Amino acid sequence: MMSSLAKFGASIAKEARILGRDRQALILFFSMPVVFVLILSLSLRDAFGDRPGATFPVLVVAQDSAEVGHAIIQTFRANPHIQLALSRTASEAQARQWLIDGHYRFVVLVPAGATDQAKRRLGEILASVPPELRIEKPVEIRVLADPAMRADYRQVLESSVDLVLHGVEMRLAREQVEQTLRATQGENHMPLPDMENARLFGAVQGETVTKQGRGQTPSSVQQNAPAWTLLAMFFLTVPLSVSFIKEREQGSLFRLQTMNVPAWVVLGGKAVPFFVINQIQMISVLAVSVHVLPLLGGDRLDLGNAPFALALMGACASLAAIGFGLAVAMYARTTEQAAGFSSAMVMIMGALGGILVPKAVMPPLMQDLANLSPLSWGLDGFQDVFVRGGGITDVLPEALGLLAFSAFCHGVGILRYQGRI
Repeated sequence: MMSSLAKFGASIAKEARILGRDRQALILFFSMPVVFVLILSLSLRDAFGDRPGATFPVLVVAQDSAEVGHAIIQTFRANPHIQLALSRTASEAQARQWLIDGHYRFVVLVPAGATDQAKRRLGEILASVPPELRIEKPVEIRVLADPAMRADYRQVLESSVDLVLHGVEMRLAREQVEQTLRATQGENHMPLPDMENARLFGAVQGETVTKQGRGQTPSSVQQNAPAWTLLAMFFLTVPLSVSFIKEREQGSLFRLQTMNVPAWVVLGGKAVPFFVINQIQMISVLAVSVHVLPLLGGDRLDLGNAPFALALMGACASLAAIGFGLAVAMYARTTEQAAGFSSAMVMIMGALGGILVPKAVMPPLMQDLANLSPLSWGLDGFQDVFVRGGGITDVLPEALGLLAFSAFCHGVGILRYQGRI
């Protein structure tokens, strides 16, 4: 047993020396996830959290200068998401061309006489004119959109316009009814209540709920820090598998097998240095996310209150990545096969598991498929701590899933190693 432990230590030292010689690769291992987290967290900062977010240039062609046009303009001016541009004289053709040329993302067309037309139609409605006999048609306020804009952004803008028009309808109806009452009952008529300033319901208040009660709104760094840490961990399967195959091609693994060196000594000697690298990767990403990112204008990563849960997730994710790399190394015949297959599989698992695209924006089918990816389990575990304020018991399902994946891959690798080098 002592002899095996000595061999195990020698195997670890040998692999550490090999890795230490390639300083450029080590720098890449540690800098790649840090750089990605910085870039993506800053780029997507306003897509998460409570900030106003991205702003869109919107042109309002308000040929109506009365209540309808005024209400739309004032509402858009107060919206932090909108860069308002106003035109009173532009034609629809001009507005369409400006939209095509990329000057604006949306164009809102308010036709001339919209308010007067709305009042005339309201008069017909209050006079109980049958719909088929009404002369005035509903006022058409149109929204033109850049085809590159997402459908949900268009729906939000259209809903905002609808809400404004509903408020105008209420005001015009109140004014029309008051005019009718004054005409029929004189100045002694009972005034109508001011329903605009007498809301029946308070403003809807939302809050983020965590294990510790009310929490902060999730930020971009809470998605990107664990996501790119996990991807970097799994990308180490490429040098791990390539290194193993090179030693097999050079005959050193065959010599170890003929010397009856146990499989756990050989495979463990490979795994331990990469495990250490993985932990340094995680610590460096977390440190940069906590201390450096806020200095650049990004959000500070809240690590939660469960450091042991983070350590558990980091260890389990690393073991899963190392097991996958060893399994690939045992079955690949050449370094090209190992590098190509492992990098492709890591990218597929990352895309499927919510690393490249957050699972929250995936359709239901893709969210279900994401649960097949080990990277998804790791991401969920980290976010249980960062976002939901969870502890060890909360991350146990994801940690056990990663350990099971690691055990399966290590088992497959050991069986293959014992059968063939």
